Amino acid sequence: MNFKHFFRMVLTVLFLSSLTVFVACFPLSCRVTEEGIEIISAEMPVPKILSFFVEDNSNLVMLCSQKVFVQKVQIKSDDGEYIEETVDAQYFDDGKRINFSLKEPTLVGVNYVFSGSIKDGSGNELTFSLPFTGFNEKPARLVLSEIRSKHSTSKGVLKKCEFVEVYVLKEGSTAGLEIVTGSDGESKKYVFPDINVKKGEYIVVHFRTVDEGECIDELGKNLSLSTGTDSSNSRDLWVEGKESRISDSDVIVIRDSCRNMLQDAVLFSAAGKQSWYYAGQKSLALEAYESGIWKDGYEPKNATVADGISLTRTMCRMNIEKLTEEYSSENDIDDQSVIETGTEDWSLVEGATPGAKNSEKRYEKTIF
Repeated sequence: MNFKHFFRMVLTVLFLSSLTVFVACFPLSCRVTEEGIEIISAEMPVPKILSFFVEDNSNLVMLCSQKVFVQKVQIKSDDGEYIEETVDAQYFDDGKRINFSLKEPTLVGVNYVFSGSIKDGSGNELTFSLPFTGFNEKPARLVLSEIRSKHSTSKGVLKKCEFVEVYVLKEGSTAGLEIVTGSDGESKKYVFPDINVKKGEYIVVHFRTVDEGECIDELGKNLSLSTGTDSSNSRDLWVEGKESRISDSDVIVIRDSCRNMLQDAVLFSAAGKQSWYYAGQKSLALEAYESGIWKDGYEPKNATVADGISLTRTMCRMNIEKLTEEYSSENDIDDQSVIETGTEDWSLVEGATPGAKNSEKRYEKTIF
């Protein structure tokens, strides 16, 4: 045996024996490498995934908090079937950005699960499982149009519910598009099904199912399937459940999850409110402002005043016709276009009009 190697191993054993007592008192660990013994502080953070998004139909991107190494990754369909058992990885930005190249392109609107593990240079490992939707190359462009934050019940029967109405500025598929409310948070966001929608359509997303009539998602050409309260002659979609989903002071956004960007946003709040109640409202408001969409700021004082909001008084966008004229050609708007808006474009109005042109009668608070 090489004497030098033997001597090193003896020292290693002795050092590890003495280190046992030391570790009992201090948050340290160690490992033996070819270069010797490396001390690892327990304070060293496990790598974090900062962002994950679908770049196109054949490429996924992961951004991490520190340099990492991919151990193994795979892609399954939503029903558990393996799509790709190994995925090629390329490292950028000193190992903090990883691009994953798929052998087979994803399909529009199909749900997948991307799973595996990453490890940093100290051996800290993070296992992950990330759902994503097949990339939508031709997304519809939606803007928020009308919002009702109230519901009504009678003798325990839910008769009317909250809704978010959107307007289609550019035709395309809704796959990968989401509605997120600050009060509900990301975990309860509404994910649009894959529907091909036409320019000029109104879509009403009812934020819970009512007890009267049939609450049916209208995914095709027949727009008279749904008979639930406030079902319109336009397209109706329903969120399952009975829980309250929208606050009277809130932040609501439409997000294109495929491109990890916002399509639209609105902030509304009771007058005089000093801060947002939910953390999700704060983060969404800041995102809306930093994206360039909500131009007025990100605090409640920068929101449209919602005093008096009720079942029959809704928050409405007042410039739908102007937007339609401005983006009259399909070439006038692309996937990255930022449509700026603010308090001047929104108002509390008299008369809810789900699925139809918004009321132009602004609510005037009566002072006695």
